Amino acid sequence: PPLPPPCRFGASCYNRDSEHRQRFSHPSGLEGVYRACKKAVDCDDHNLVHLQQFAHPGDRSYRRGLVVFPEGQVPHFDTLWQLFCYFDQEESGHLKKEDFERLLRGRLQAPDAGLLESSWCDAGGESNGSVNFARFAPWAEAFPSLGLPVGLDLTGESRPCRCQVHSNDEPDLFCNCTDYKSVEDSILCECGHKASMHRSAASQSSFANLVQQAAWASEGLVEVTEEETLQSLQEMLNYTHKATDNWTRDRGCSIHGVNGTGCSLACAFKNQVAVPKGYTLRKVYRNQNRSLWARYCIARSFIAKECARPPAAERREVAPETELLDSGGLAPLDEACNEWRLFHGTKHEAARDICSVNFRPTLAGSGATWKAAGDERGAPLYGLGVYFAEKSTKADEYAAPFLDAEWGLEVNAMLVVRCVGGRTNAVTTNDIEPESLRRTIFDGPNHSVLGDRVSSLRKPYREVVILTVTSASRSYCSSMSGITDAPPTKRAFNT
Repeated sequence: PPLPPPCRFGASCYNRDSEHRQRFSHPSGLEGVYRACKKAVDCDDHNLVHLQQFAHPGDRSYRRGLVVFPEGQVPHFDTLWQLFCYFDQEESGHLKKEDFERLLRGRLQAPDAGLLESSWCDAGGESNGSVNFARFAPWAEAFPSLGLPVGLDLTGESRPCRCQVHSNDEPDLFCNCTDYKSVEDSILCECGHKASMHRSAASQSSFANLVQQAAWASEGLVEVTEEETLQSLQEMLNYTHKATDNWTRDRGCSIHGVNGTGCSLACAFKNQVAVPKGYTLRKVYRNQNRSLWARYCIARSFIAKECARPPAAERREVAPETELLDSGGLAPLDEACNEWRLFHGTKHEAARDICSVNFRPTLAGSGATWKAAGDERGAPLYGLGVYFAEKSTKADEYAAPFLDAEWGLEVNAMLVVRCVGGRTNAVTTNDIEPESLRRTIFDGPNHSVLGDRVSSLRKPYREVVILTVTSASRSYCSSMSGITDAPPTKRAFNT
């Protein structure tokens, strides 16, 4: 029989769980499990042999099914991230229902079936099929027994050493290392302690405190008036406009519209709706939603951790035009985890809802996507998820016009979004199996899908599909009008 798909960590995989070994193939010669150090976080043994043989809280090997404990010793956790990773046996970044329930039984006092089920639903498990860390962290604060700091570092923060040695006779000793500096060919910092002992100030915060760290004076959609930002976004629309080979059937037929009664694919191709020759930015709003931004930062942090593990994630060039622009006051994108700035076209009211409560992947196919006659929903090419475009002319296809009283124009809503592609699964052929793509994200090594129908199939556009909505953040909400030979003009929201 054919071998199962290879484990993303290859020979460096620490997971000896039997189910994991059956589902993924590994190089031969991997042996044993790790013993938990009796001193846990109080361990002061810096010997490299000890650190390689024993697992400590925060180590990648400190995971259920992989680490064994001396009699009378139970797992110890300093942070929610350590707790989550311990029960994430396959290192997928997602807890399945049985793992989620094991976690609760291990931390709560005899939870009954009703509490387990309601907790699973409240943490997003019922609607998403699993719980990732960005949903787990804010949910966990409702339980005092789960009241631990988040435990993830934010991009660019220093990571001072948190090693603390307890003594019955002397005052506790603290390491004075101010940031992690790796030693070549070693798992230690220059201070002699492991990377897992080095954590930023954000990682020591609760989710509620992390939310408050966003440096915004107000909450919600706030109009942007800074000329630098407005100019940067206008240039983004200019650079990402595709002037030729830019029509797809989702833009519709000039006679019957999009999915019009009696319109065939041949009719739509013959009577193509004109593509705007350009866009004029009318208004921009910054989406200052602290809770969604904090969840996004957490998602980016744990995806960045997974991308850094060997082999490091392949760098994918997506929407390179936006990388050439001045940030206009935005924090820089993190190339190491394939963080991109992309477009999402939608209705005006839907854009505002997204900025408030987030995307809903189950709505994919219900908008301007091509549908068979009589169907209310189309079949998204890569399955259910949130679809993003690197070209403004692609995103514009899904934006519906509405009248802006201030400008006296019909304009369309468009979101400009930061999203994390991580280890993206690039699909370059028409051999597309949506369920298989979904499994590579929720049960396998990937974080997103890059639908590249340009390089081999010579189609007009590439798309990015995100299945876990916490991996995308609405930075701005903008308004644009399109320059065409005939109305309507276009408006975009940039978030």
